[in-house]
Amino acid sequence: MSKVFITGATGFIGNNLVEKLLKKDYKVKILVRDKNLLDLFKWKDKVETIYGDILEPLSFEDKINDCEIIIHSAALISFWNKVWDKTYKINVTGTKNILNEALKSNCKKFIHISSVAAVGYGENGEAIDEKHPYNWKKFNISYMETKHQAELEVYEAIKKGLNATLVNPANVWGKGDLRGRRTKIINTIKKGFPFYTEGGTNFVDVDAVCEATINAITKGKTGERYILGGENITIKDFSKIIADELKIKRMFIRSPKLPIVIYSYSQELLANFISFTPKPCASQLSLIGRNIYYDSSKAIRELNMPVISVKDCIHKTIEFYRKHNLI
Repeated sequence: MSKVFITGATGFIGNNLVEKLLKKDYKVKILVRDKNLLDLFKWKDKVETIYGDILEPLSFEDKINDCEIIIHSAALISFWNKVWDKTYKINVTGTKNILNEALKSNCKKFIHISSVAAVGYGENGEAIDEKHPYNWKKFNISYMETKHQAELEVYEAIKKGLNATLVNPANVWGKGDLRGRRTKIINTIKKGFPFYTEGGTNFVDVDAVCEATINAITKGKTGERYILGGENITIKDFSKIIADELKIKRMFIRSPKLPIVIYSYSQELLANFISFTPKPCASQLSLIGRNIYYDSSKAIRELNMPVISVKDCIHKTIEFYRKHNLI
């Protein structure tokens, strides 16, 4: 069976990918920056490990020639423009470093895990597909910009002969988030917070994302991108599903935007004196009230991506967090 090299293996998607690849009898080699992180994962003794960093090319140079497949999952999800340089280095420079190594290695297939953030959004709330032009630039959001630029690096590598496919996950939930990065939303609802915001987006189960990504190894076309989404749903309805799963009262008061704006800017100001990341960041305010929806029919058709309901996805998410005492 082929050997797969994965960056970002200790992340949410990466962890699930490693697990599924091993079950499908792929051999797996991973790049890990923090040795201590490996203790969190049951598969740690079933993979080959390179200790290094995507920002330090010498740490993995000439060490992945035995891997026919490369899945680049490592990225920094940050909307805080204050750390734009760091976000750029990880998302763009890091991607370029991996691409350069792939071009001179034995890589037969490169899968770039991008994001719907790099695709754009429907100006009128319509669900968009892979052909939609990138149109986030006017809002100047670090995450969107750097994921878009990372994709441009992939297309440059394709011009040089790399057989690369791009997959663009939407808002990913599901089991396997050992760092509990989605627990804040669940715990807020659990405490009876009554407010919800307008707008909506696309939520997808991590199992569907991973299955489609692995299928892209053999089914993904060179230079093509595939939106990996689930259901388009309003934030209000999404919060209702979480509340029903927790068996508590649903959010019932629509929050006006002004208090959120004031809170966001006060958090950004406070972050100049205390070390923490403001949430929501000021750059995210442009997202509030928008329906940011996506059409995943191409991935369902060409990559056999499973269709998993948001309700089932949330059930699995909460069940996992409860099992690991994260909520």
